[in-house]
Amino acid sequence: MLKVLLKNRLEALLSVLTGASRTKKAQSKGKLIGFAALMILSLVSIGTLFSRIFEVIGPAFHWAGLGWLYFALAAVITFGLMLVGNVFVAKSQLYEAKDNDLLLSMPIKPIHILLSRLFLLLVLAEVLALPVVIPAMLYWPGSVGVPGWVALILSFFVILPLLNLVVSSLLGWLIHLASARARNKSLITLVISLAFLGGYMYFSFRMNSMLTSLVENHEGLEKSLGAVAPLVWIGKAVTQGELLPLLLLLAASLALGVLALLLLSRTFIRTATARGTGAKKRYVERTARAHSPRAALLIQELRRLWGLPAYLLNGGLGVFFVVLAAVALLVKGKALTGMPEWPYIAPLLQSIFVVAACFMAVTIILTAPSISLEGKSLWLPKSLPVSSWDILQAKLRLHLLLAVPALLLCSTVMALVLGYKGLTLVLLFALPPAYALFSALLGLFENLRHPNFNWVNETQAVKSGASVMITMFVGMGMSALPVLVYALLGDYISMEAVGFGMLGLLLVLCALLYLWLRKKGTRIFDAL
Repeated sequence: MLKVLLKNRLEALLSVLTGASRTKKAQSKGKLIGFAALMILSLVSIGTLFSRIFEVIGPAFHWAGLGWLYFALAAVITFGLMLVGNVFVAKSQLYEAKDNDLLLSMPIKPIHILLSRLFLLLVLAEVLALPVVIPAMLYWPGSVGVPGWVALILSFFVILPLLNLVVSSLLGWLIHLASARARNKSLITLVISLAFLGGYMYFSFRMNSMLTSLVENHEGLEKSLGAVAPLVWIGKAVTQGELLPLLLLLAASLALGVLALLLLSRTFIRTATARGTGAKKRYVERTARAHSPRAALLIQELRRLWGLPAYLLNGGLGVFFVVLAAVALLVKGKALTGMPEWPYIAPLLQSIFVVAACFMAVTIILTAPSISLEGKSLWLPKSLPVSSWDILQAKLRLHLLLAVPALLLCSTVMALVLGYKGLTLVLLFALPPAYALFSALLGLFENLRHPNFNWVNETQAVKSGASVMITMFVGMGMSALPVLVYALLGDYISMEAVGFGMLGLLLVLCALLYLWLRKKGTRIFDAL
C-alpha cells in the first residue's frame, strides 16, 4: 500500500509540473518541454541570486583558508531555503489535505499516509538544494577531491533534507495546532508566514555585513561555533575530507527522523481529523443586507481570498510589498534626495523606481489560480442566475481592487519624495496600473486555458499551477522589456518614449485579452 501511495504522490506532482488538467489527457511533448523549461527557469532564477554571493565570497574565503566556513554558510543558506519553502507545504500536505478523510476511511495504516506525504516534502527539499549547491561549487576555486564530493552529497542531499524534514514537519504541526484553535485561522497563518518570510529576507539583506564581520573576526570562530558543531563538521568534511563526524551527524539525523515520525504518526489521526476548537460564535440576529449580483460575487471572491491563507499569502503578497515599499521610501527617501549627486542621477533613479513599481505590480497574481480554486465546487457559481462573464469579472475586480489602490499609493509617495515632473510623472501613475491590469487579464486567460481541478490542497493550485507560472514569468518578462529596449536603443530614443511605447503595447494587449475573455473565455468557462 505504501508503494501505491508513493506512486500516487509522484503522479500528483508530475500532474502539477506538466499542467495536466482534470481531463487527465496526455500532454503533448511541446507542453511537457515548455513546463520543464519553466521549472528549470525558476531554479536558475533562484540560483542566480545566490551565485552573486558565492562569486564574491568564494575566492576571498579560499585565499583566507576559510573553506570550511564557506561550505558551512552554504549549508545555512540551503537549510533556510528548504525551511521557508517547506514548512507551510508540510502544514497543508500533512494535516489539511482534502483527501485525508478519504484515505483514513480506507484500510491504510496512518504511518503509510504520513510517509507518502513526507516523501513529497523530501523531494521538494532536494530540489530546493540545487540552486544553492550548484553555484557554491561553481564559484569555489579550490579542489574538494573524492571525499569532499561524497561529503557534499551526504551533507546537502541527505543530512540537510532529513533535518529539514524533521523541523518543517514539527513546525507545520505546531502551526496547524495554533491556527486550528484560533478564531481567525487565516490571520494567524498570514502573520506566521510573514514572520518567516521577514526573517529570511532580513538575513538575506544583512548577508554582506555578516560576511564582512565573519572574515574580520575569523580567528577563534571555529571554537565559538561549538554550539552548532554540525556546521563545522559539514565544512571540514567537504574541504578536508573528514567524514567520521559527518557519519555521526548522519546517524543522529536518521535517529531524529525516526523519533519525529513516531511522534507524528501517534498524533496524525487526531490532528488531521480535528475541526478546530476555537471560540464558538454567539448568534446575534441581524437584518440581512441585500447586494446586487455583481457586488455579491465580489464579496464571495473576497471571502475566499481571506479564508485561504495560501491564496492570500502567495497571490496577494505583492500588495504587501507595494505598501511596504511606499512606507520605506517615505521613511528613507531623504537619504536619496540628500546625496550631492542627486541633480545628475535623479532622472535615472526616477526611471528605475518606475520600473520597480511595474515589477511589483506583476508580482500580484490573484486571477491566475482563481478558477482552479473553485475545484469540484465549480458547479456552484455556474448554477447561480448570473452570466459566466459576471463570474469572470468578479475575479478581475478582486485583483484590481487590491492592486491598483496600493500601486497608486506607492506612486503618490514616489512623486512626493523623488519629485517627479512632466511626462515621467504621467508614466509613474499610468504604467504600474497598466501592468496590474495586464497581469489580471493574463492570469484569467491562462487559468481558463490551463485549469487544475485535481489538487489535494489549495496550495497546489495557488503555488504550482501552470497558469500561475506562466503569468508570473510573462509578467516579469514584460516588466524587464522596457529596460532591455532602452539598453539597446538608448542612444536614439528617450526613456519617456520607451515608457509611452510600453504603455501603448500594454493597452493593446489588455484590449485583446479582454475581448478574448468576453467572447471565447466565457464559452470555455461554460464548458469546464
